[in-house]
Amino acid sequence: MYQRIRQYFTNSGLLRNSATLIVGTVLAQLIPILFQPVLRRMFSAEEFGTAALYVTAVGMLVAIANLKYESAIVLPEEDKEANHLVAGGVLITAVLALLVWIIVFLNESWIVRRFSLNDQEAWYLHLLPVSVFLVSSFQCFNLYLIRKKAFKDAAKNKVYRRTTEAAAQSASGYFGNSTGLLLGNLVGDIINFFGGFWQAKRMGLNFAFRLQNTIPTLKKYWRFPIYHAFPSLLNTISLTLPVFIVNAAFGKAQTGQFDLSRMVLSLPMALISISLSQVYLQHQAESKRKKEAIVPDFKKVSLTLLLLSLPLAVFLLLFASPLFAFVFGPEWRLAGQLTGVLIFGQTLKFVVSPLSSTLVALQEVRFSALWQILYFASMLWLYINPGQDIQDFVWRYCLVDLIAYSCYYGLIYNRVNHYEKLRA
Repeated sequence: MYQRIRQYFTNSGLLRNSATLIVGTVLAQLIPILFQPVLRRMFSAEEFGTAALYVTAVGMLVAIANLKYESAIVLPEEDKEANHLVAGGVLITAVLALLVWIIVFLNESWIVRRFSLNDQEAWYLHLLPVSVFLVSSFQCFNLYLIRKKAFKDAAKNKVYRRTTEAAAQSASGYFGNSTGLLLGNLVGDIINFFGGFWQAKRMGLNFAFRLQNTIPTLKKYWRFPIYHAFPSLLNTISLTLPVFIVNAAFGKAQTGQFDLSRMVLSLPMALISISLSQVYLQHQAESKRKKEAIVPDFKKVSLTLLLLSLPLAVFLLLFASPLFAFVFGPEWRLAGQLTGVLIFGQTLKFVVSPLSSTLVALQEVRFSALWQILYFASMLWLYINPGQDIQDFVWRYCLVDLIAYSCYYGLIYNRVNHYEKLRA
């Protein structure tokens, strides 16, 4: 079977380009992985829980910050439209970040009381708009690099970001700064923003914002804010809501355990799945513009991801608990036990998530929106019924993922066949 994977990478430009981005991503992710055993001994589970809540809140806002115009950047035939989409996406992000700051400023006391935040956590609220602007703007720059097939540059940015983040967090932890996790994350976001902007400029990005040119382009791709932005927000909330559910139902210490499990399980997504998704989107969009078949790549990517995910799934199923205790310390054994359950749903998610880019390339985002709304409804059910303890919760969470992502794969496959029938 693995001989077939080797042949795929040899014969497919899509997978060769993916390999370039994946290798850079692997190098970038190895940095925080190597620092995790040290950081987990410098900071408490509660501090990791607080950081997880902050990063989760940023992720939710970023999902809608540029109204998903970044997804459309790879689609135009002409670069000038892509330039307008980047400029429009950054401007929309700046406006939303300002609105977030105003909301925080006017409602800080209520937010502090509602979520039982201490003085330090209340201070983090004012960093939210900054993080949202940096991360969302970088996504626009990064998709421009993907459009230009600058996969090496995109990979380099990941390495720069993770290196500075890990260094800042470790230095803060060494000097006993309890805010080090979030400060390190912010430093990484700043490096990412300026690095991505510089790389995109080198590849021809013209960032001059002219309202008379940008607005018509934004109107042309109106389906993305209408059908993709809000459902994408719901999907991001669905993916991150479990962190808040665990925090509300079982406390910050359990949230820290759950977050470590999710972080480890998300590594394959960060290393391979997300990188492949970006290249896959560019490749499928190009195939659609040329009216070429997309079924072969769809099947190829599906099989490749499945074969790549199975060995890790089996390994974590058997050895996650003792491995976590050995690497991170005995107090993190529970995170390993949770990982042994969550790996089932995560494996299916690893396969299906990159393929969802097909719906963006085909501009069939309304079907993606339908699934995201239904998935959000299932997360609300989990919020209402979290279970008796955290082990009970992760079993319910895993079951929801298995059902939801099986349906999602069927939906994507249906739209691929529909495109092929119209093309023929």
